[in-house]
Amino acid sequence: IRISERTSGVTQKNSSSDNSAFESEDAGDSDTSNGSTQHSDDEDECQLLSHIRKDDHRDSSDHELRTAPIVTREAFIAAGGHASFPQRGLLGSVVEIYDKSGTRTYDGGGEQRIYLNTNTPFSTLVCGVQGSGKSHTVSVMLENMLIPAYSCIGTIRKPLAGLVLHFGEGGPYSQPCEAVWVGLTAGKSTGNVKTPRIRVFVSKSSLATMRAVYAPLGKSVTVEPLLFSEEELDSQAFLSMMAIGQSDHVPLYIQIVLSILRDLGENYSYPAFKDKLILRKAKFNPAQLAGVEQRTALLEAFLDKRPLGDQRAAPARFAAGQLTIIDLSDPFIDPASACCFFEIITRLFVRARVDTGKVLVVDEAHKYLSPDRVTSGLTKELLSLIRQQRHQAMRVIINTQEPTVVPPVLLDLCSVALLHRFSSPAWWEHVAKHVSADVDTKEAFDKVVNLQTGQAILLAPSGVGMSQDWSDQSTADSATRTLRQFGRKCVLIKTRLRVTRDGGASVLVVPA
Repeated sequence: IRISERTSGVTQKNSSSDNSAFESEDAGDSDTSNGSTQHSDDEDECQLLSHIRKDDHRDSSDHELRTAPIVTREAFIAAGGHASFPQRGLLGSVVEIYDKSGTRTYDGGGEQRIYLNTNTPFSTLVCGVQGSGKSHTVSVMLENMLIPAYSCIGTIRKPLAGLVLHFGEGGPYSQPCEAVWVGLTAGKSTGNVKTPRIRVFVSKSSLATMRAVYAPLGKSVTVEPLLFSEEELDSQAFLSMMAIGQSDHVPLYIQIVLSILRDLGENYSYPAFKDKLILRKAKFNPAQLAGVEQRTALLEAFLDKRPLGDQRAAPARFAAGQLTIIDLSDPFIDPASACCFFEIITRLFVRARVDTGKVLVVDEAHKYLSPDRVTSGLTKELLSLIRQQRHQAMRVIINTQEPTVVPPVLLDLCSVALLHRFSSPAWWEHVAKHVSADVDTKEAFDKVVNLQTGQAILLAPSGVGMSQDWSDQSTADSATRTLRQFGRKCVLIKTRLRVTRDGGASVLVVPA
């Protein structure tokens, strides 16, 4: 019995040892399998982190570089040159840089040039009093986007399509929009400058007057009546003209208009809408009838009544290498109505297929924008456009003498601010709340007041330049300069000379 027990015990022990061996082998195989799986997972996951670098080296693959709206010459070279910035325009030169540590004269390795990256969408506020150089700056920016193959101003491979919104008092003593001079060369000294085509669209009721206003500019500028086809007058256009959505108190007849539009839905057409509106107007009281007819009459004054074939045969309103100016200077058009038409035309500009980028200039915005009309259709359209500018290939330039008329939310969204000379503390307080300047408010305002003509304070947090760590003064001379964003720095620049004619010069009694 003892022998049997011993034998049985040995057998059980051997069996237990064998099982342990098998288990250890299985565990080893499992560990090997888990290790290889873990290694494979690590490789797969690290593929999505390959863009992260431990050092400060940056190249043309960086999104921040390629989409920087402003870049210095030194940064342009360090970032890879044309590989990072295939389209660029010379904006001017850097004079000084300010931040909380004080003023520094810009060195830039002997290069003071600063570029506008016209290859990327951006939004810019340009403000300043008359004679400070703001219109000159806007024209320089337009040259950088519309004039191709002219090395003096940079590299433009594909000219953009431009739209300028302009509004004035109207009448025979009107002044032409200053942007129109971009279509005329400055003279023989500028060489072979290929200026953009200029098409000016005006109110039909002031067509003869406005043609006389623009006649001194020659045949290179065409003046045409602004007319919309029935296809362009969609339901959104009609809502814009009726000023629907701009007030919390909507009259009853507006509710009826909305119900007609809802009933038509995707089957909307302007003739069908008119037919239904005529049936409903029979029940309107005199006050309601007057409100509807006033708006529809204004809209139909801009309706193209030519045959559909003739309308489609007309040249495109927007095109690459062309500057389209909507000049609604007309004594019969008030600022509110002008904003409605600007909203419609801006929406058509966004929808237009031009096979290139686009630039929208809100010119002399103080004449029709208002901080009290934050809910206006044009303000909403501009807000939507700036928020989606990257997806719409759009560049927006807001040009104004008085920055207080620009709704604060628009100032908050602008990626670049160019502040020319002004002396109003109220203006500065309004701007200072919505810009990224990292300097003392009083000191910065003093700089703005003392700017020379053509100088501007540039604020572009996402702009790119070369800088070094100034915290360690002992090694400041030997520190390596690296690519960095401007952040909250203020850059004092001087805009370059124009290659097109300057039509905004001051008229003196005795010319210089």
